Parts: sequence; structure tokens; C-alpha cells
Amino acid sequence: MALLAVFGLEAPVFASYSEQNINIFSEEIEFLWKDDPVGLSIFLRRAEERLPEFEESFRKSSENLDVHWTLIAAISYQESHWNPKAVSDTGVRGMMMLTQKTAKEMGIKKRTNAEQSILGGANYFQKNLNRLPVEIPKLDRIWMALASYNLGFVNINLARKLTAKNGSNPNLWSDVSLYLPEVLIQRYAKEKDEFEKHVQALEYVERIQLYYQTLSILNREKEMLLLAVN
Repeated sequence: MALLAVFGLEAPVFASYSEQNINIFSEEIEFLWKDDPVGLSIFLRRAEERLPEFEESFRKSSENLDVHWTLIAAISYQESHWNPKAVSDTGVRGMMMLTQKTAKEMGIKKRTNAEQSILGGANYFQKNLNRLPVEIPKLDRIWMALASYNLGFVNINLARKLTAKNGSNPNLWSDVSLYLPEVLIQRYAKEKDEFEKHVQALEYVERIQLYYQTLSILNREKEMLLLAVN
């Protein structure tokens, strides 16, 4: 029942909805987060308290993109926990944690404006997605574009080249991610802080995958509930 509360549905709706379906959704999400129940509790609370305010902006930002709005929302949660005033120690800020350079490139004038930040971040993600070869399977392109969002496209391109050089498949994120650390070592190992930040990119993609899967389940749950009452 706690998961249904994320969408602010009242008690009478529960009676018309299958308890079995509720349990299936709950079990799916709890399994995904089995190693981080505290993180799940925080995520669900913020999905209930913060996400509704920005959902329409996420939806609008994805209208002309190749991905669902829940992926943009997942990126934003990883970047700022849906806090439009978030600021990092490196100076990136806003819902999508844009640098000044990226914000300017995307035509964003105020990074702390939630709607502008979401639109800028979504378009920047799409730009990285478009730079990857179309023969890459879509999900793999998405994961590589996510890594590019965090690391920069150059590092992902170098990792793909190194993957191919070693006889693995440069079109699979599972293969490219194995060679990405070697690229990072070569480029950043002498700069400890920079190196540690970049190595975290692998975890960055994994966390967004988790948030994306969770939001997808919650969104599917919401749609089924709406069908149940109409």
C-alpha cells in the first residue's frame, strides 16, 4: 500500500484494485532495492513529496526525445534528488546539475530554474544519444549516453575503440564498461580527485538504471490503477 501512496490515491480506489497486482508491483521494487532498503524508503518519499511538482516538466522535456520521461526523471534524481537548488562542490547546479558550459550550449539561462534545467539536461542527453552509432542496440545506446552525460562523450568513444581493439563488442555497454576503467586510468590516474570522480561513472549508470526501473514500475502501476477506476 505504501507504494500506491506515492500517487496520492484514496482508500476507495484500493477496493477496486487487485491486491495481487499491488503485491506484484511491491515485490518487483523491493527486489530491485534488496541491497538498499533505506535508499528505497528515501526514494519513495521523494517520489511522493517532490516528483509531482516536476512531473509535467519531465514529460514535456521528453516529447521530442527517443526515451520515456521516467528516464529523464531518473537522471535528475541521480543528479540532484529532484532539488532545483542543488549545487555541487565543482559548481554544477540545478535539477540536472548542468555546468555553465553545458547550460550555455543548451541555451539555458538560469540553471536553478527547474523547467529550464530539465529541458537542458534532457536535450543534452539526447545530443549524446544522437552521437552514438545507430547500429548500437537502443538500451546499450541509452547506457552509453548516460555515461557520456556524466563523463563526456570523448571517454565513451575511447572506451568503445579500446573494446573493439581487444576483440570485444563496442556496441554492447556490458563490454564497453569493462574497458572504460582502463581509459580512465590512462587519462586521469595522475589526478586523484578527477580519477575518483570518473571511476564513479560506472556506479552512476547502475544507479540511474535502478531509478529508471523503479519509476517505470510505479508509472505502470499508476496507469493500471487509472484503468481500474474508469
